[in-house]
Amino acid sequence: MITFDELTASLTAPLEVPVLEDEEWYGGCVADGSQYPLTRESTYELDLIHLVNGNQVAPIFLSTKGRAIWSATPFKLTLADGIFHIVTRDAVSMVTGADGLRGAQQVVAEQAFQLGKMPPRAFFDLPQWNTWIELLYQQNQTDVLKYAHGIADNGFPAGIIMIDDLWADYYGRWEFSARKFPDPRAMVDELHDMGFKVMVWVCPFVSADSMEYRELRDKQMLLREPSGEPVVREWWNGYSAILDLSHSATYDWLKGTLQKLQADTGVDGFKFDAGDPHFYQETDISAGELSPQQQTQLWGEFGAEFPYNEFRANYRNEGAPLVNRLQDKRFEWGKDGLSELIPDTIAQGLLGYYFSCPDMIGGGEIRSLITLDHFDQELIVRSAQCSALMPMMQFSVAPWRVLDKEHLALCRQAAKLHQQFADDIAILAENAAQTGAPIVRSMAYDFAETKRQYLNTQFMLGNDFLVAPVLEPHATQKAIYFPAGQWQAITGEATIITGPAERQVPVTLQSLPAYRKLSSN
Repeated sequence: MITFDELTASLTAPLEVPVLEDEEWYGGCVADGSQYPLTRESTYELDLIHLVNGNQVAPIFLSTKGRAIWSATPFKLTLADGIFHIVTRDAVSMVTGADGLRGAQQVVAEQAFQLGKMPPRAFFDLPQWNTWIELLYQQNQTDVLKYAHGIADNGFPAGIIMIDDLWADYYGRWEFSARKFPDPRAMVDELHDMGFKVMVWVCPFVSADSMEYRELRDKQMLLREPSGEPVVREWWNGYSAILDLSHSATYDWLKGTLQKLQADTGVDGFKFDAGDPHFYQETDISAGELSPQQQTQLWGEFGAEFPYNEFRANYRNEGAPLVNRLQDKRFEWGKDGLSELIPDTIAQGLLGYYFSCPDMIGGGEIRSLITLDHFDQELIVRSAQCSALMPMMQFSVAPWRVLDKEHLALCRQAAKLHQQFADDIAILAENAAQTGAPIVRSMAYDFAETKRQYLNTQFMLGNDFLVAPVLEPHATQKAIYFPAGQWQAITGEATIITGPAERQVPVTLQSLPAYRKLSSN
């Protein structure tokens, strides 16, 4: 029997929730995906009240024993000696008696998620292409078109193309720089003719000393210090003022500015970057008297005004029709690299950020790329394969520039596999929008008996597909757990594996172990 309790806690009297024997917990923070599931033996801390994080978060924790903890406001959670200690300014809701991890997640989805809508099909149908790695801060019309034609010339499907940071002259002037983009309308028209949807990068910052800064400052449309002066804060690209989107005039100004850009150039949507809670402070003065977390939440709500959107940082927008990309991963196999794609994507799905995209194929963390003396071609292929059967996949580094013919062909094959499964993925996306059920699911979502060693190395795509990408270099076999039922490789091989079973499956560079469930036993 499912029960709901509203539990009280405070900053001085923590709520205590003992972890049960053999209970495993997921939740909270997408960037902590590789640390989940938590058990009685785990030590863990997540401070959503004073949050420094670069990805999606939500005040939600879910258990394989059918329990859930969630709140409408941020809390600090610490796990030590088998007990969760939760401090908060408000009440925390506790669910017990649900049917395992699936049941707990579905109860929270019904209570807390925004159900009903999904992003446009284009996000799920074809790969995305981001100009970041190829152009960095040198975005320009000639090279954007060169990149787009390289996609087509090398046999890749068009999809969505995102023009990244510094396509404009500065932050707050959301118009194509005439120096870099002499005819943006013609460029967008050409990209549309090639089959692309076009998105451009934006942020909630305004370059100080600009015309826009002075106008917004004089109308009290920027965040302010307690002194009344506009906040000018350091972020990764220098120092900028910050929009106060809780001010209706600011909200309307940015919305109108972006809509005018769409009308003038034909741009389809926007990559909404930054907006992280740590770029705001409790002392900031805003029209809506918002906390840093609420500022991040409002940035997501603003982005929902535009169907073609993408976010890296998000808070409390669970279930909204927003595309949520994983934070930049290092160009590496292990920690902070390829091995984190699966657990982080699983966390996204459980928390309601299920319209998700892995990081750029190979890794988009620029500091790990600029020091490379060569590209690991196998890593790029395995990253593409890992992304192929996730809700979305995104290229940035041009595969044809850094790969030989063999590895390039395998990346092309991964992109076409994603295209082949587009209908299946779109059906799961629609189901997620209506029910809150994740698209990518932990094995524990339906198969609680799965051993921990398999939980972060394979996943379920909906109910019917088991995907176990190769995550280690030079691998010749992959350890896979097959739950009860009959499983056949999606390649149509005659061999059928009957579960439950643990198998060492032979692999080559060409292999993406993935299986369709034929029946239940």
